[in-house]
Amino acid sequence: MKILIACYSYSGNTLKVVEELKKLLNADLTEIKTVKDRWYLFKVWDSIRGNQVPIKSCINDLRNYDTLIVCCPIWAGRTPAAINEYLSLIKNAKDSNFAVLVTAGSDKKQKATIYIREYLSGQGMNFLGQILILAEDVKKDNFQDKLDIFMKRFQNDLEN
Repeated sequence: MKILIACYSYSGNTLKVVEELKKLLNADLTEIKTVKDRWYLFKVWDSIRGNQVPIKSCINDLRNYDTLIVCCPIWAGRTPAAINEYLSLIKNAKDSNFAVLVTAGSDKKQKATIYIREYLSGQGMNFLGQILILAEDVKKDNFQDKLDIFMKRFQNDLEN
């Protein structure tokens, strides 16, 4: 089974978690980066509005993968514009599996995981699970327990 982790990380928190996940799953990683970096408040505004921004070339063809894990921070409860663009570029996704990993400053109500889940399910992909890890837990290196729970559920779903 081949797994692709697609990660957008602004501050490095999400990437820190993803690097650990990559090792645990022996997965491939594609980093999502914007073509032009913008000031943080503009990025948040783009998220609130559901915008897309141009991203640099990265793996978006799932032909050689069974599973995709989309990873990103949450801004104003929403997905970053770079993730919105990445989702629109995914090819050969039908009947693949997917999961979502997000990092956030709080565990308040958010729409990011719902949006990703609905979008990819609409592309014919099968949802396996999701996890939210708080930024403060990442900074304190206190996210391993949550990651282990996610991993166990994820692996059980893949085996069934």
